[in-house]
Amino acid sequence: MRILAFGEILFDIIEGEPFLGGAPLNFAGHLARLGAESYIYSAVGNDPLGAQALAEIRQLGVDTRLVQVQEQYPTGTVPVRFTNGQPAYTILRDVAYDYIDYSAAEPLLQGLQPDLLYFGTLAQRNSHSRSSLRQLLSGQQAPRVFYDINLRQDAYSPEIIRESLQLCSILKLNDEEARLLSELFFQKELALEAFARQLAQAYGLELIIITAGARGCYLLEGPDYYYVSGYPTKVVDTVGAGDAFSAAFVYQYLRHGDALVAADIANRLGAYVASCRGPLPEYSADIRELVKG
Repeated sequence: MRILAFGEILFDIIEGEPFLGGAPLNFAGHLARLGAESYIYSAVGNDPLGAQALAEIRQLGVDTRLVQVQEQYPTGTVPVRFTNGQPAYTILRDVAYDYIDYSAAEPLLQGLQPDLLYFGTLAQRNSHSRSSLRQLLSGQQAPRVFYDINLRQDAYSPEIIRESLQLCSILKLNDEEARLLSELFFQKELALEAFARQLAQAYGLELIIITAGARGCYLLEGPDYYYVSGYPTKVVDTVGAGDAFSAAFVYQYLRHGDALVAADIANRLGAYVASCRGPLPEYSADIRELVKG
């Protein structure tokens, strides 16, 4: 199984300490851990954080040949500050992943032929990276394209979302994002099933996944709408839990083609990651057996 993830590599800066992340990277890291041949297509700066990112990504088992080193722009960072225990994020602009280049990557992309191509929204906020993604999608005939919407503050527009929906076959979003898009596209808050059906019809989507935290998730696959219950857990850190869900779902769905089984296992891994510190914790023996079985 070969998976290609496009998008941001960044560091959350918490009390001066950098923590590697970015939804596409977390997704790629979990897939590598599951046993997939995993690639990240992104950019870092020619700086100490860029070198640290490349070293840590290689340790995860993710192929870094498509990670470009930018001379003019720094590695992406997100300073995090806390007010009464609640985090507030500042997603800095004009960083390396805003300038992912297609022409430099094209020779490496030839013949890659991924089984699935993943992208999100944040890395599309700049027209340069957005254009590279469009060229990637037109040049790679991946059987499935997975859009994990991951809306972030001031980093999206209705136009970007609409264009992205036209480019994907599988959409994943959470229930809060579903409500936002329902108001944005249909001028009212539809029930989740009605929202999913209208969106699938408008954009010809193969599959829509709506996550709902500890409650589980909802699936629309063709005419069929399902609810898959979640797994209660003692939450330590929800960072990366959604990315773990996406990775487990993709891994199982591509292997077995059963969306309900894939969603159940994805709920389990998402809950496990939420019970641990950080977006890419080591798997317990039980989790490893479940998600790789």
